[in-house]
Amino acid sequence: MTLVCLFTVLLSGAALAQPAQPAQPDLYVSVSYMKILPGQEDAYRAYLNTTVKKLYQELMAANPSFLSWSSAKAMYQGTEHGLDFDYVGASIYSGPPPEPGATLDAIYMKATGMSQADLAKKVATMRTVVGTELLRYRAGVRIPGVLKEGDFRVVARIKIKPNMGDEYVDLAQTVTQPIMAERIANGELKSWSLWSRVFPSGVAISYDAFTVQYFKDLASAVKGLDATKGVQAFLKVHPGRNYATYVNNARDYSDMQQRLVMQVVAMVERAK
Repeated sequence: MTLVCLFTVLLSGAALAQPAQPAQPDLYVSVSYMKILPGQEDAYRAYLNTTVKKLYQELMAANPSFLSWSSAKAMYQGTEHGLDFDYVGASIYSGPPPEPGATLDAIYMKATGMSQADLAKKVATMRTVVGTELLRYRAGVRIPGVLKEGDFRVVARIKIKPNMGDEYVDLAQTVTQPIMAERIANGELKSWSLWSRVFPSGVAISYDAFTVQYFKDLASAVKGLDATKGVQAFLKVHPGRNYATYVNNARDYSDMQQRLVMQVVAMVERAK
């Protein structure tokens, strides 16, 4: 994230201040979890790659704060509680997302030939929304135009230890983010980001944040990042610092609860 900075320089006893730059809005991602109704998998995939893509292109054209949308198919679900979904939709906004319930019939008609209500009825015959959440972007290396349909997304759900939220985010922003930028530059992965949960939140939830890594293929996603290269990247971007201390701090601040892998099957991104 871009922070507002004010540099004050003393020259010949006079204080000269550079004007502050406007603060950039926080990024938020609205996430929806979908369960496909029996026999509707093919129809839903076709719907995503035709009707939905056109709709989101029009929604982005109408809302400059709407940055990207994607839908990904979940893989290797297992039987853990809370994993009963097949697809994950994610919409990223600069600033909070629009309030729900807005009437957007003109946009829907232009993109799909149907009203907002009629399209909702049609989609309801193919899938059910089983959960939603809102998260705030805290750190990351996001390069517009790099992510593609077919990429594999690995999500690690994180539980932050009590009273360690500030320490966890600071470590991610000041230490982990430069390491990940180096590893992305080396071609080990395509993107990395950290998002903290806004809603739902509280002591009863199973995770407080998640990290997201994108890989070009399933083999890379399954193998994960090479730990040895991680040490090399750390020493390059943080010369003189202790890698063991970094690892221990990460363990002291948080626990990884679950790792999930999914493949992006449809996406629309605002051109930069």
